[in-house]
Amino acid sequence: MPGAAPAASGNVRWRDSLRTRMVLWSSLLNAGLLLLTALAFYFGARALIVQNARAEADGLARQTVRSLEATLESVQVSGRTLAASATGVGAQPSSLRSLLVASLAGDPDIAGAMIIVDPGQLPGDDDGFTWYIRRDGKALVEQSVADLGYDYTTMPWYTRTVAARGPWWSEPYANAATAGEYFSTFNLPLRRPGDPDGAPAVGMVSLDVPVERLVALVGGFNGAGLQPMLFSPEGLAVVHADPEVQMRRNAAELPAAPGGAGLAPLAAAIAAHGAATFEHRDAAGDALGTVVLPVGDSGWTYALTVSDRYFLHRLDRTALGVALASLLALGVALWLARRYSGAIASPIEKLTDSAHHFSQGDFEYPLPYVQRSDEVGVMARAFDAARGSIKQQMHEIGQMASARQKLESELSIARDIQQSMLPAARAFDTAHMHVEAHAVLEPATAVGGDFYQFSELEPGVLWFVVGDVSDKGIPAALFMARTLTVLEQMARRHGTPAKILAAASVRLAENNETCMFATVLCGRLEVASGRIQLASAGHDPPLLLHVDGRSELLQVAGGMPLGFEPSDDFPPYEGTLAAGTTLVGYTDGVTEAFDADNQAYGSERLLRALARGDSAEAACRRLLEDVRRFAGGAPQSDDITILAISRRREGEAQVDSRAGLDTARPAAHPSTQPFQPGEAQVRIAVAHTQDDIETLASAVEDLLAAHGTAPMPMHDARLIVEEVACNAVAHAVAPDTPLELRAGVADGRLWLEFRDRGAPFDPTLHDSPALDLDIDARPVGGLGVHLVRELADSIDYRRNGDCNLLRITLRLEAAPDMESPA
Repeated sequence: MPGAAPAASGNVRWRDSLRTRMVLWSSLLNAGLLLLTALAFYFGARALIVQNARAEADGLARQTVRSLEATLESVQVSGRTLAASATGVGAQPSSLRSLLVASLAGDPDIAGAMIIVDPGQLPGDDDGFTWYIRRDGKALVEQSVADLGYDYTTMPWYTRTVAARGPWWSEPYANAATAGEYFSTFNLPLRRPGDPDGAPAVGMVSLDVPVERLVALVGGFNGAGLQPMLFSPEGLAVVHADPEVQMRRNAAELPAAPGGAGLAPLAAAIAAHGAATFEHRDAAGDALGTVVLPVGDSGWTYALTVSDRYFLHRLDRTALGVALASLLALGVALWLARRYSGAIASPIEKLTDSAHHFSQGDFEYPLPYVQRSDEVGVMARAFDAARGSIKQQMHEIGQMASARQKLESELSIARDIQQSMLPAARAFDTAHMHVEAHAVLEPATAVGGDFYQFSELEPGVLWFVVGDVSDKGIPAALFMARTLTVLEQMARRHGTPAKILAAASVRLAENNETCMFATVLCGRLEVASGRIQLASAGHDPPLLLHVDGRSELLQVAGGMPLGFEPSDDFPPYEGTLAAGTTLVGYTDGVTEAFDADNQAYGSERLLRALARGDSAEAACRRLLEDVRRFAGGAPQSDDITILAISRRREGEAQVDSRAGLDTARPAAHPSTQPFQPGEAQVRIAVAHTQDDIETLASAVEDLLAAHGTAPMPMHDARLIVEEVACNAVAHAVAPDTPLELRAGVADGRLWLEFRDRGAPFDPTLHDSPALDLDIDARPVGGLGVHLVRELADSIDYRRNGDCNLLRITLRLEAAPDMESPA
């Protein structure tokens, strides 16, 4: 615990000893280097083992698939041969039976074969042919299909085969005829010689393959960190490590089963009869790698899963043994180093014990090693010389502490009184307009000379002021209180900021023998109309944050600071604080904040500090944080005060590239086709420069980003806005009739409405350019209109009086949730 007293003997506990720390840190440094080397080797070996295991699993999977393909392809070739021969030998039963026997003899993987020829389908055959032969050990069991006890023409396997264009493999099945053994059957439609694939079938041929033959081909790698899986053409898990899954569940069910959360790629690959390689984890959290391969064109799918844990088990055991041996060796080394470091630390411990007694007032305690000539002797003599001066200094410190405590108490009370004179943040609402006023004040000392004030002196009118008194400390705080009081009195008597400052200059110049003065920025804002009046008494120009994110310093002509002599020369500044803008007043403690290299914050950094859309509170906070970040650890040189006033419409997000204190330009023409209530919308008027077009496109992008729109529709929307705006600026607009855009988002669509007063131009009537011609042969123009028509969902043009109205809709899609799993 910091500041805790050691034992009465003055001895340092071994775990707090300097020698212990020296030995410990040096040993830990060496151990850390060894650990980093070992970890690098371990993780490198681990990655190599996993990579080799995955490569080996991929090779084993492909080898197994080739074996499966050879077996199934052999059966498929036998089936095609049998089908071709069956229709070629005619309707002689003996010949057809011989073909069945030959098929069984020619391929040991075939356990049974069947030929069905419908009656009357072959020349000279009225009875048809239905015969089935299967192996029974070394013997053959033969019987007519009719003897199986059902009408084959109604069986699903028969109706599917004769209706199919080609062969197909059945799902595994077991019944009394197969003695409970699982079989899969290769079925082919039987057609007359020369008939195309789509011709009606005259019967069918089927070859039975024991599923156990296929299981034997894939089961050789089970265990040893490998898990083979075989899936039927319809996705049944024929081979699986889990008995509850094998021959019971389909691949599509595995992702929803316990521990199968990562098996969605497996189910997708099987459904598409394609290949896939992916990584996932089992129910215990162990990493697995799975390769999925289709078995030729049979519809069967083989998968092999390799477990990282199995292959890394030996590496982990070896690493654990090495780590334990290293820890033991490190412990022995620490013990030996500490045992022989006492000779170095012992003198320091004894001098520390003497210093401990000095701190308790025992200045007569013996001080050893004063006669030594080495560094320890120099330290001991320094302690001895300090003992005499410490007694005197402690007495002086006690007297100074008492006086300082009294002064700090008085300053704290003065600071509280000064802060209580300043208003808290407030909001003002009038005629659907919302104005927020927020301010921060950080004095450089306990009390300062900066001040601010804002209040609603009459309904719907906001009066505000920000000022800076010369000097700092208590004299500045007293003059600040007087100045603020006088300004409030004058604000209640006079209507305009210029008259308020003129009247205040008279009062503050009276009996001002100390020649103190204050710079002041005074303003009056009508909440509903946005009309604002400003006047400055030698104060820094305020900053205006436009809707589009631009910042500018307003050129408010300044009069003489208050306090020197009476004056009525305070030129008024008038304008309109548009919806969505923020006005920021400040003192020179902002621009004259210095960093450790004595560089001033300055106006350039001030203009870059704020961000588009900042409210009054956000503007104050962002600017103050930027000043602090710039100053770093440098001491605050002056009081810092920031006053921000923002104005916006209630319930409406509005962007206006012309917004700000600009009274020389006309207001934009309102849209005659308003959007539905509740829609988020943006309205901008654009002039003639490329910067205006960029502002227009960026505003629409911001609107879409606020609605979570995906990147592709945002890109398309930007292209549409840029193409239409470029054409209008180049061919339609005039200095007093700028292009206007209104945009909104509703019902999953972006709605754009462009308005200009140029010559009539209907883009929907222009033919698309001949894109198949060479670029030199195509006429100039038309590509931009073609691009807009290709990207938009709908385009509607109409001529409204002397205006071109172009309305475009674009379907949107929501952007993906970043926190959602991939």
